[in-house]
Amino acid sequence: MTVQIELPRPAPPTPNPPGSPPGEEAATTAQVQRIVRAVVQASLEVLGGSRPLQQLADWLDPPSYERLHLRANLTRSLDRSPATSTHPGRLLHRNVTVLSVRTCRVSARVYEASAVTCENNRARAVALRLEHRRGHWKVTALEIG
Repeated sequence: MTVQIELPRPAPPTPNPPGSPPGEEAATTAQVQRIVRAVVQASLEVLGGSRPLQQLADWLDPPSYERLHLRANLTRSLDRSPATSTHPGRLLHRNVTVLSVRTCRVSARVYEASAVTCENNRARAVALRLEHRRGHWKVTALEIG
């Protein structure tokens, strides 16, 4: 006697927003992935002191900008502390490489993304939320692990 198990059917794909041509979602996702990769790279370079924070002003909303500014200041103060002067080879947030980026479309105007980065001998996770506002993608949440 054989028992047949019925597998669940795959969920139907989410439709494109009304009035958008087919394939636009794939193009938007690719654009969001490029933005995520660039913002993550730049954010970690800001923390490392090799990029000015002002270069991210157009990409981050004010609360995310302020949080990154505060963290960059804290990181720089750690870099100058006596504990790191005893380890001259220790550099925070240097030689950053973005290894992978994953995006998830929440709605037509909102994406959530994650990225895995590597710097020296340490891997980091970064999570972002991007919202399309006034014709421009803006990072509204940025969490760096």
